[in-house]
Amino acid sequence: MTYDGAMGNSHGAICNACGHRFEVREGGGFFFHMLHCDKCGKEKTIPFDQLGDVHLRYLKGLPGPYSIATSTFDNYVRENYPDPPIGEDDYHAFVVKTAGKHSCGGHFRMSAPARCPKCGAVDLREDPDGSMIMYD
Repeated sequence: MTYDGAMGNSHGAICNACGHRFEVREGGGFFFHMLHCDKCGKEKTIPFDQLGDVHLRYLKGLPGPYSIATSTFDNYVRENYPDPPIGEDDYHAFVVKTAGKHSCGGHFRMSAPARCPKCGAVDLREDPDGSMIMYD
């Protein structure tokens, strides 16, 4: 279960394998990326300022602002930052490298799915009694 769009969200989920109910956070925010471990599903946030110049080079290569909330800064970077832009694939590879390995032996990935914290399954459904919070 994933949600399309740039907005990060927290929502209730039910594991189809074991029935466990829990909260899932997916997507990044205005100032960070959210990654999940590809083995256990634990999450890790990477703030944009931790990515330094690489994030600025990514912003420079975007056709428009990253988000409405950061549009003034993003437009300034696109018009004034002196280093060459980088594409999304190179940028995501850098974010993943920065996130590193998790203590379980897995790797934090931009596209790793959330997992049930009880059994590790990725087969989840939305919890109709859970809440949905958009945090962007």
